[in-house]
Amino acid sequence: MARLHAMYRPAGVLAVLALVLAGCGGTSGAGTGAADIVPASAPLFVAIDSDPGSSQWKTIMDLASKFPDKQKAVDTIKKELQKDGGPDWEHDIKPALGTEVDLVMLDFEHPDQFVGLMQPKDEQAFERAVTKAKKSDPTDTAVYEKFHGWEVIADKQSTIDSFKQASDSATHTLSEDKAFKDAMSKAGDGVLRLYVNGSKVMSAARKYGGPDFEPYIDKLGTLDWLAMKVGAKPDGIAFDTIVHGTPGKAFKNVHIPASDGSLAKAVPQDALLYFAFHGSKGMLSGLADNPVLQQPGLKDFSDILKELGSILQGENALYVRAPGGRSLPEVTFVAAPGGGVDGAAALDRVLKRFRKEIGGSPRRTTIAGVPARILGEGDIAIRYANVDGKFVVTDFPSGIEFIKNGGKPLAESETYKGTVQSSGMPDRPLGVLYVDIHSTIPAVEELSNTSIPSDVKRNLGPLRSAVEYAVSRSHELQISFFLRIT
Repeated sequence: MARLHAMYRPAGVLAVLALVLAGCGGTSGAGTGAADIVPASAPLFVAIDSDPGSSQWKTIMDLASKFPDKQKAVDTIKKELQKDGGPDWEHDIKPALGTEVDLVMLDFEHPDQFVGLMQPKDEQAFERAVTKAKKSDPTDTAVYEKFHGWEVIADKQSTIDSFKQASDSATHTLSEDKAFKDAMSKAGDGVLRLYVNGSKVMSAARKYGGPDFEPYIDKLGTLDWLAMKVGAKPDGIAFDTIVHGTPGKAFKNVHIPASDGSLAKAVPQDALLYFAFHGSKGMLSGLADNPVLQQPGLKDFSDILKELGSILQGENALYVRAPGGRSLPEVTFVAAPGGGVDGAAALDRVLKRFRKEIGGSPRRTTIAGVPARILGEGDIAIRYANVDGKFVVTDFPSGIEFIKNGGKPLAESETYKGTVQSSGMPDRPLGVLYVDIHSTIPAVEELSNTSIPSDVKRNLGPLRSAVEYAVSRSHELQISFFLRIT
């Protein structure tokens, strides 16, 4: 029963439920369901909301309805499920679904040993679905057995037996484990939530890395847990990953300041892509002072790293702007190094070391009344200059002109502000990456001189924008991605 069995793998569950439930409809989210019978020693636990009437699935249904070909995709999946006499969604699968499907890995030594856990609403419908699935695919070896009120599903009986033994002999379960409870609480509500046991990861790394690798693992620190969540919001889908642990000696001198977002005011509103981060003083000194780079013939590289580090020590932003009739897009880097650093002079010194390789030194020029340098010719020329306390490197004069003359900034874009607000991004993330998907699609067509097929393009229409950011808290690093759908 390959089709049914696939539904109990994380990717299979999400793909099938996301499309089919969204098309069929019906207020709970993915909880900790079978955690009461899962041993705390389990290295991986995945909880998937399978209730068509939950708030998460209702939101997903609303989002899916924005895509013109949503129903076509749902119908295709339903038809595929019934192929060769397989189970019918309405009469077999949907009645059998409970409120949650859980997936458990038994141990890292046997990564193929997964069990699926569920409590069917209709036992007869569940058995009917299994029977039909087996008939449609005789090569499927999946089996199931009821255990403490839960249907345990695996690809072989020995895996079910191993799970039952581990559950019955466990001193405590996941639902009683502090790390698990903390991870699920931090993850919050979502259609899919994943928990990784940090101590099991560390133990596996030591075991498979061997004694020679163990000192390096110790220097990395400890991992308590990792949690991931996929959740629906009224205007998009959020993907969050939280890593909780204690950094070791390897990170003793690593300090990543939070970005204040100030350069979003120095980026034009029509930017297709925007990436910002804040550097730190001497951020590349560790690499520059490496004994390897102090050897004869390599000292130049050490000096180059120090020069670049001085430029990057403050707020930094990179953006890409629509081509506007040009054959290439505008790509501009803006830095606010502070500390009296002359960015243009620092880059002069770097390029001077590569005069032969680049065919000479940069030429002096003036752009928007600002002294600048230019390297290369035509569309592949690079221009750079100090502009009002900022250092700008760009492939078109417009990059320098915008910083000097001003204009409508990205910080005032309704699309950007709406995406940031919906994503929950704080005022000072470690870094941020933003993409205006809606405007990027026609820009890609213009650059490639190729039209996207109409059936593809109409289903890209609802994708408005996306933002990814990182946040650091005490013993935690969170990386979040939000896809806005309007």
